[in-house]
Amino acid sequence: MGGDLAARARGAAWLLVRADLCGDVPAAWLRERFPGRLIYALRTRASGGDADPSDPGRGGRLAEAAGAFDLVELEPQDLRPETLAAVPPPRRLVCWRGPGEGLRGLQDRLRWLTGAEAALYRLVVDAADVRDGLPPIELLHRARRSDLVAYADGEAGLWSRVASAALDAPMVFGTVEGDAAAEPGGPAVGRLVEDFGLPRVGPVRQLFGFAGDPAARSLSPRLHNAAYRASGLPALFLPFLVGEFDAFWSAIVASGALERLGLPLRGLTVAAPNKARSKAVAAVISPAARRSDSANLLAFRHGHWVADTTDPCGVLEPLARRGFAVAGRRAAVIGCGGSGRAIAAALSKAGARVVLANRGRARGEAASRLLGLPLVALKELSAAAVDILINATPVGRGGEPPPVDVGGLRPGCAVVDLVYAGDPTPLAERAGAAGALVIEGLEVLAVQAARQFTKMTGRPMPPGLAEGMLGLEHAPERNSRGVDRRHPILTPGA
Repeated sequence: MGGDLAARARGAAWLLVRADLCGDVPAAWLRERFPGRLIYALRTRASGGDADPSDPGRGGRLAEAAGAFDLVELEPQDLRPETLAAVPPPRRLVCWRGPGEGLRGLQDRLRWLTGAEAALYRLVVDAADVRDGLPPIELLHRARRSDLVAYADGEAGLWSRVASAALDAPMVFGTVEGDAAAEPGGPAVGRLVEDFGLPRVGPVRQLFGFAGDPAARSLSPRLHNAAYRASGLPALFLPFLVGEFDAFWSAIVASGALERLGLPLRGLTVAAPNKARSKAVAAVISPAARRSDSANLLAFRHGHWVADTTDPCGVLEPLARRGFAVAGRRAAVIGCGGSGRAIAAALSKAGARVVLANRGRARGEAASRLLGLPLVALKELSAAAVDILINATPVGRGGEPPPVDVGGLRPGCAVVDLVYAGDPTPLAERAGAAGALVIEGLEVLAVQAARQFTKMTGRPMPPGLAEGMLGLEHAPERNSRGVDRRHPILTPGA
């Protein structure tokens, strides 16, 4: 931990030291290496730690820490006279962690905890579902206490952890880079700073978000929140882990819960597996979303929800920038999920001769019937027979071989890979080596993010913001050949 501690905890005002994991590190040693304030924690198994709650030496260790650390975590079993006498109120951080109890259960829990005077109180709900994040932030809103921290943990609860900052929680907890064990389910401090603008998110009068599964690897929060800050918009973009859209929409949006918190949701970018279901909540559905039975965007405009898709523009705009004409070209779209269907429909409308290919036959046949486009077996698809090849599958994110053999690609063809990763995917590398024009997933993402920002806020995204953050300042002039990069926002721990 040593000399790089300050760098690893960059952006943090407090450092919480897990004595149950690393032992009793001297506070003086820590203060030499970290400029902020210190919290001592000896977490028991009930709180996600390793300490034995029946250890007879526990009280003595907490008392000793109170003389050296700025705050000491006290769990419910510690709220006994002898421990409270040893840890003075200004040094107490009274904590509870457990399964979701609903708002009323959390209110009862808070009333009991506040029977012990403390500097801060912290309630953490074990999140199994995105909906588990609602009761703790409702508690924050209703309690209106400047000494209360409440949120749900894990990927499903991340949105509530960040939203708590908009409700004036005094702290937002994250992990030191590369040390997730210290805060189970917690995001890295660097991610909280870069993705959400913490420690201060500024005034927030409306929310936007990402709804998909998984949600942790989405770069949309970073891009949209940076654009809000640059544009002076009092907004916050949150990641919602959503595998079942109807349940999420009913509990989080349609219920009016966020409006009651003063944080109305005004837009969502929608990812798998929710692109088909998201249309059902909209009063207006764009022709492109209706034809492809897929919407990756919901925007609240003029009093109602509008469903649309920006998947096609992520492909067609980069091609147009390079002067690559689509009309009359032979195109193959691999992947018949929501993105693939929307892109195939747009290419066909633009005059391309489109064929579909899919790893699963049933979904491919359903897309073929819906769009009126031919389907070919993936193993029979020949790269030599097409002018435009689109990978609308996740294949390549983990460095897997391309979903189709690109050995027959002809120079001058266009290959668009929707997968974005720190390095060019195997498909992008092989297509570039064959002389194809390659458009990588990061560029697709930048184009879509800008279009989504405008549709949700009614304003243009600051020019070049998304491209600059993604390292794509000269995207129209480049392809994947010779590219050797790892953009910092995609590296581990960023």
